[in-house]
Amino acid sequence: MHKVIVIGRGLIGSAAGRHLAGLTDGVALLGPDEPADRATHRGVFASHYDEGRMTRAVDPDPIWAVTAKRSIDRYDEIEAEGGIRFFTPSGYLGLSGPGSDYLDRSEAAGRPLGAQIARLDAADIRTRFPFLKIADDRRGLHETGKAGHLSPRAMVAAQSAAAAKRGATIIAEEAAAIRLISGGVEVETAAGAVHQAERVLIAAGAFTDAWGLSPQALNLRVFGRTVTLARIEGDLAEELASMPTMGHAESGAYILPPIRYPDGHLYLKIGIGSTDDADLHSREDFSRWFKSSGSADNRRDFQAFLTDLIPGLARASHWHTDTCAVAWTATGYPHIDWVEDGRIAVAVGGNGKGAKSADDWGWLAARLVAGEDWDHPVSRDKLRLPAKA
Repeated sequence: MHKVIVIGRGLIGSAAGRHLAGLTDGVALLGPDEPADRATHRGVFASHYDEGRMTRAVDPDPIWAVTAKRSIDRYDEIEAEGGIRFFTPSGYLGLSGPGSDYLDRSEAAGRPLGAQIARLDAADIRTRFPFLKIADDRRGLHETGKAGHLSPRAMVAAQSAAAAKRGATIIAEEAAAIRLISGGVEVETAAGAVHQAERVLIAAGAFTDAWGLSPQALNLRVFGRTVTLARIEGDLAEELASMPTMGHAESGAYILPPIRYPDGHLYLKIGIGSTDDADLHSREDFSRWFKSSGSADNRRDFQAFLTDLIPGLARASHWHTDTCAVAWTATGYPHIDWVEDGRIAVAVGGNGKGAKSADDWGWLAARLVAGEDWDHPVSRDKLRLPAKA
C-alpha cells in the first residue's frame, strides 16, 4: 500500500508529487501520458499539452502574485533536479488604457515581492517594442528578471522526473474510480488495475467533476477555450525576437511570443475568454471539445485583434487554432482542502492562470496531505471549499 497517491500528472499534480516525495516515502503519481493521437483517443485529456504559458510575479491579486513569485523562485531547482529546461525569461508587458486600475494593482502586488518592474507610457512602449501599434493613451507595466514563459509540457516532465528521483512511483494510467476501504483508499484505473494508499490527493484539474473523482462535489465551472496560433517565419521571426509575454487588461487576452513547437515551427499564440467558450459538463463534452479545432469565430476575431496590435502579423501566412479547458472555482482560487477528512484531498482549480503558481499550489497540497504545518502567506481559509470556509 502506498502512503499517498496523487491523481493527476498535470501542473499542480506533478508539483505536489515532487514536494510530497521530499516529505515522505511511499508516494505514487498517477496519470496517463499524452495521447499519441487525439482523434482516436478514448480517455482523459489535459490542457498542459502545449508549449506556452506566461509567468510573472505581477498580478492584480496579491494571492496570485505571491504564489507565482514563490513558484518562480523554484524554477532553477526544478530544472536542475528534473534535468529538463522549461522556462524562458522573455519578460512580461501588461497593457492598459485609461479608466483601468489593472496596472496599478499589479504593480502594488509585485513591488513588495521584489519584482523588477517599470511603468511605461505610449512613447516608451513604442521605443522598446517597435513591432506594437498602440494608441497614445495606452500605458504599460514591464517586468523583467524572471518573468517570461514556460512550457507546461516540459514543466510537467521536469516535475515528474524530479519526483521519481526523490523516490516517487510514476503510474502512467488513468484513474476511473476512487473508493474508501478499511485503512485507506482504493484507486481503480481505466485499465482495471487497483492501487491502494493511506491517502489520496486529487489534482485532476478541469476533468475532476466530469470523471466523478471527488466524493464531494466541487461545483467547478469548466469552459473550453480556443487559442489561435500564427506561424512565425523568415524576417518576421527577427522582428519579434524581443517580444515579451503580454497581457491586455481590457480584453483579458494573454499573448505569447514566438515559441518553438514540436513540429519544428515557431508560433505566436493568443488566448481570450469569450462568450463563445463551450460549457463542458460531461466526458462526452470534453472528448468532443479536445478533438475539435475550437471556435472558427474566435479564430477570425483573435486574428483581427492580433494583427491590429502587431501589424507585422499580416505577413503570417499560416494560422490555426487549438483547444484547452479552464476550471473556475467559486472563490477564484484553487480548492486545496480535504473532501474526506484525513483520507482524500483535492488541489483543483487554476482559474485561467494556474500555470505560473502551479508549483506553489502543489507545495501547499503536499504539506496538507503530509500533515505538515501550513506555514504560507496565503491563509488556509482562502483555499478551503466554500461550504467549509
